[in-house]
Amino acid sequence: MTTRLRCRCAALLVASLATACVGGGSSDTSAPGPASRTAGAPVPVVVDTDLALDDLVALAFLLTSTQADVRAVTVSGAGEVRCPQGLRVVRSLLAVTGDDQIPVACGRPTPLAGAHTFPTAWRDQADSGWGMDLSRVTAPATSQTAIDLLERTLRQGGVTLLALGPLTNVAEVFRADSDLAERVSSIVVMGGALDVPGNVSGEGIGSSTAEWNTYIDPTAAAEVLASGAPTLLVSLDATNELPITGDFLELLSANAHTAPAKLVDELIRNNPQVYSGQAYFWDPLAAAVVVNPELIETEKVAISVVTTPGRDSGQTVRRPDGPTVTIARDPRADAFQDLLLRTLDQLEPQSALATPPPPVGNAAIRFEGGTCSYDGPAAVPSGRMRFTFQTTDPAWTGGVLSLTGELGIERILAWLKANPNPDTRYSVPGLRQGTPVPPRFAMYVDVASPSVAVVCASDEPLLLLAAGTITVR
Repeated sequence: MTTRLRCRCAALLVASLATACVGGGSSDTSAPGPASRTAGAPVPVVVDTDLALDDLVALAFLLTSTQADVRAVTVSGAGEVRCPQGLRVVRSLLAVTGDDQIPVACGRPTPLAGAHTFPTAWRDQADSGWGMDLSRVTAPATSQTAIDLLERTLRQGGVTLLALGPLTNVAEVFRADSDLAERVSSIVVMGGALDVPGNVSGEGIGSSTAEWNTYIDPTAAAEVLASGAPTLLVSLDATNELPITGDFLELLSANAHTAPAKLVDELIRNNPQVYSGQAYFWDPLAAAVVVNPELIETEKVAISVVTTPGRDSGQTVRRPDGPTVTIARDPRADAFQDLLLRTLDQLEPQSALATPPPPVGNAAIRFEGGTCSYDGPAAVPSGRMRFTFQTTDPAWTGGVLSLTGELGIERILAWLKANPNPDTRYSVPGLRQGTPVPPRFAMYVDVASPSVAVVCASDEPLLLLAAGTITVR
């Protein structure tokens, strides 16, 4: 599951750092458990995914976990990625984790009903594997469909089905053989938004009350939830409590020694949505719950999915006569992050996580009442410094500018005012590079001698305000 926001980089920061913006129920303390197993035995899992970036993180986690036995991966062609390119993306990930033997297959390219689709730009990014190296593999030549693979694998019984995208493939296989819903140990679904707002928006959509996965194929979601299979819904109600933070990125980089951990570190850091402060551990939480249900609290709720066209299409709502599912609540953030990092870096249980070095300084940039201010040290040693930006005006962002020493910040800002649209192929006089510091996200910035300047910037119209200069020893 993925959502996007416009990356609010002021023209100054875009010019100086072109890559920074690339882009009521009863209480129940147990989730519908993953596949029944003896103590210590891995959970048999089939993953149905649309290969959004967080899907790749979730898959990497499961593939490296000793607590999961991934039997098959099916691709939802109605989701973010297109088929057959999705097969190449999956194969590339399997090559990194050493799981080339796992069978993969693609599903239909459209929802069961309706014509909802993800934005083209998102689908293009998913097809590219979010920057992952796809050169080593090709999409396998196979006539096996996702429905064929799901039917064959689920018929074995005792399997947990993890659904990370629109539920098109799952609903279609249950239509083909309704008995399969009884043979599934459980279905863990990342999707829905019950008591929190949805996240679907965009041109031609407006502000929807739905979450993206249920919005794309409401009919499929409704059929799966009503199938009778024990279902755990890991919805926005839970994932909204697990944002990806700058502090987590530092911890991830300090614990990225294996190929899967390095890949996840690279994928997350290269995702511009992370720096908006609106990226969450959507699919990774669902994957983690498969192997450790104790990471969440749960609630049994009778719900329904709105399948009629309109603004509410795909919304999950409480409905007394609807099917009863289990909703994830109150995730244990620290325990989840610990499990994710340990698994990706394949650490032994008794081994401590590596701790990143402390920042050389902590600073806050503020924009309020037309004034840009800086609260932090006047001088720091070279290294990584932690910056936050606070404002109530969404048109503004903070910025940290690395200076060469040739010009002071006021002269640099004067030059930029006279050249409001500098050609990004050429350097700005006196400026080495710039890093945006958006609201709601702690940015760790490498600071080096002789100094860095702290600014506030607005896109429309272009306004640049200096807050101060930090000497770097």
